[in-house]
Amino acid sequence: MVMASPPQAASKNGVTVHEMKAIRLESCRKVFIPRDYAHGLNVHFETQFPLVFRGKISERTWETTIDTINSIFAEAEKVCFATILETILGCITCYCSRLVADTIYQKKMLKLSEFLDRENQETYNPAGFHILSPMERGLRTVSDWCSAVYILES
Repeated sequence: MVMASPPQAASKNGVTVHEMKAIRLESCRKVFIPRDYAHGLNVHFETQFPLVFRGKISERTWETTIDTINSIFAEAEKVCFATILETILGCITCYCSRLVADTIYQKKMLKLSEFLDRENQETYNPAGFHILSPMERGLRTVSDWCSAVYILES
């Protein structure tokens, strides 16, 4: 997987040009945020602030990000009348209904993906980090990848 490093600004003829450098994520140091099983089997991640972020990302920003991830999963896993109807409709149609309409869970995972993309672009990538979706790790961990800029410092 490849991510773009924080943009390097340069001025050419009075116009600011941002250059993006591709970084192979496999070569980056990884920080894993484990699931918090104190809440049972529901998907919930630990909010403890990783030391590697100190001085680069504020604790409040980190807590807000993890709390939002946790709340999106809580919404996705909530059993309500709509999810019950969705399941019954799926059974009746041999799950062909899933071909024409996304489930509530799929919609929430799309919301999570959009949230992480926005957070990465606005906060984490400029600081040299990239958050991967927990869906890519089997819901076991939230992965933060440190860009090469900070690997050289460690």
